[in-house]
Amino acid sequence: MAGTSDEVQQDRVILGPLRENLPFLTRALRAYIRAENAEFFGDLATEHGEIAVLSVIALNPGISQNDLAATLVFKKSAITKLVKELEARGLIERAKAAADKRFNALQLTAEGQARYEKISERVTAQHAAIFETFSDRERRQFFDLLNRLYVHLGERQARRTGTSAAIATDGDD
Repeated sequence: MAGTSDEVQQDRVILGPLRENLPFLTRALRAYIRAENAEFFGDLATEHGEIAVLSVIALNPGISQNDLAATLVFKKSAITKLVKELEARGLIERAKAAADKRFNALQLTAEGQARYEKISERVTAQHAAIFETFSDRERRQFFDLLNRLYVHLGERQARRTGTSAAIATDGDD
């Protein structure tokens, strides 16, 4: 079936089943996105994971480090290290939660909030460029499907490990 979307021009490599291979596609997309991010965020000198951490804390003030790690699918040790670094830079602060003194409640400082807002503006602009090939409807559908997969895989992971999934969708707020 020459000319279908499953085939590509003769001077390019045919991917065949790799076109629906999630590990392959996510690895390739991650490589492209990292290159975009390096250029796009280079002047902000962001740490790996900083954007996601600041975003989740901004949207969930008082979140625990454990829930942050589970939501971002980071090891607890990696979150602890990143939280310490962001705290040392004055972007976040930790406090013992009033309801449960066993965990730290995280929140952004004023400087962290300003950085989050600056980064959010940049992310919006970057996404407009990355997704310019999609209509608004297609972009929403794309993210609806990805988020559905994210929740599903989080729930599967929680069942496998015997932990609770800290994943919420916008409808669960």
